[in-house]
Amino acid sequence: MPSLFAQSELADLIDKVEKGQRLDYHDGMRMMKSQEILTLGYMANLIREQKHGNRTYYVVNRPIDYTDVCASFPGSERRSTATLVYGDQESKEKRIEGLIQIRTLQDQAQEFFVFSPLPFYKGNPNLEGSMGLPLTTGYDDLKMLAISRILLDNIDHIKGFWMFLGLKLAQVSLAFGVDELDGTVEETMSAEGLSLSKQALINLVTKAGRDAVERKVHANDNLKNH
Repeated sequence: MPSLFAQSELADLIDKVEKGQRLDYHDGMRMMKSQEILTLGYMANLIREQKHGNRTYYVVNRPIDYTDVCASFPGSERRSTATLVYGDQESKEKRIEGLIQIRTLQDQAQEFFVFSPLPFYKGNPNLEGSMGLPLTTGYDDLKMLAISRILLDNIDHIKGFWMFLGLKLAQVSLAFGVDELDGTVEETMSAEGLSLSKQALINLVTKAGRDAVERKVHANDNLKNH
């Protein structure tokens, strides 16, 4: 454990994470109530790098609709994305209960390949900062992403949507458990500004010290490194 966290109120949880032990509901509530965002980031990043090293995945030419990403596909031949929408309406307990329920379902069915917590917006979410009123803060978003990575030890990937987080926070999220960025990514920037060019996303990832890896739409397709 780094000396920076030796006196942390979550030091015992750091020890569990470093030993590869599973955290329970009560551990999740302690993290949710804690203000030690850097401690959460350390634990989440430790797990992220154990699973994926420096790799950060992205998909090109995949238009994103808010209602689409909220759906999972239990009848699909391929494992799907699990999501949890959060805002200012549900309690901290409900958020942790939701994560534990998803983890339990994954233990039973191995259904999910990716998990993505989605901040709720009032209005049509096209781009962060240009849509309806967000019901979370950047602090909330980083905390939710980090806790998701820490608790969901049986799901391979944690995904952040840059169009909901904003580009700068999406970049920071790569140090808080996120190993995959999504949104509308095209070969070139759209005239409306509602998509990000492939090169811009690669730059976003590499400037954060990560290796950008292109993934096809389906998880079991080939990967391409940049």
